[in-house]
Amino acid sequence: MPEEKKIEQKVLQFKANPFEISVKTETSDLRKFNGIAYSGEPIQGHYYWGDVIFDLDSMQVDTPLAALLDHDTGRRVGVVTQFTKDNTSGLKVSGDLLTNAYGQQVASDSDEGFPWQMSVYIDPSSIEEVERGQVVVNGRTLNAPITIFRGGRIREVSFCALGADDNTSAVAASHQSKTSQFKQEDTNVTELEQAQAKQKQAETERDNALAELKQFKATKRTEDIAALQAELNTTFSVEDTKSYTDMDDAVFSFTAKQLRQFSTKPSENQNQPQNNTVPPHLAHLFSHQATGGEQNQFNAGHNQGSALDQAFGKFAAAQEAK
Repeated sequence: MPEEKKIEQKVLQFKANPFEISVKTETSDLRKFNGIAYSGEPIQGHYYWGDVIFDLDSMQVDTPLAALLDHDTGRRVGVVTQFTKDNTSGLKVSGDLLTNAYGQQVASDSDEGFPWQMSVYIDPSSIEEVERGQVVVNGRTLNAPITIFRGGRIREVSFCALGADDNTSAVAASHQSKTSQFKQEDTNVTELEQAQAKQKQAETERDNALAELKQFKATKRTEDIAALQAELNTTFSVEDTKSYTDMDDAVFSFTAKQLRQFSTKPSENQNQPQNNTVPPHLAHLFSHQATGGEQNQFNAGHNQGSALDQAFGKFAAAQEAK
């Protein structure tokens, strides 16, 4: 949980840039004042905050806005009627001095050369303490450590005999209630954003590489299946094609090898019919003829001749093949 810290009145008071008070004219009893309430630059070297800056983008200003004497609500000096704010010019305000005693005192003292200083009361909704790295506020890149007041609302401006804080040179808050508390945030926005951006880039590059590898493998497997079908002179069914596609590389390689092995054609010698033709120079070996005798002798001789015929036929074929 962020640490909660009670903010004392004096640490929220800063000196603003000098304001200009117009000279009195015969056409109007109202005296004008204007100036830069906050330049947008960091306030450097504050005895309590160190370097501190107010976020202009989240700053709010209500008009008409009270102008007081020394932040005393019982001593009203004038009214802020207009303001502008941007990162280049900061916060500019202008308005009218009242004709009451306090307004006349400020105008009279200014005419005689008294150097009135201004202080602005800003009520920040959060205070952020950046400990490391860099942070961008008001269009400026700032190095840590630095304190950022965010969501500030301008409550009033005051004419002061002395600046609220001589250690500063720009705007800040004034009489904040002693019981107010702010959340202190120790963040390093820039470093965190940079780390997150690098991680996202690395993840994107990884995902792209994996997608490319997957696509390459799918294309290669499709080509290998087509080549296998052509080699086997067959067409795989849809189910078989899907099975081959889903196999990992090792299983598909083994399966393809087995399919090629079992589909190998018989050798040419095995497919050739046996040649039982007897060469002419061996014909006399197979000229067997029964010449008489008992029937059993004839049958025995006949069977013997058939076996010899087969044996010599094989022998002759082998010799001719040589």
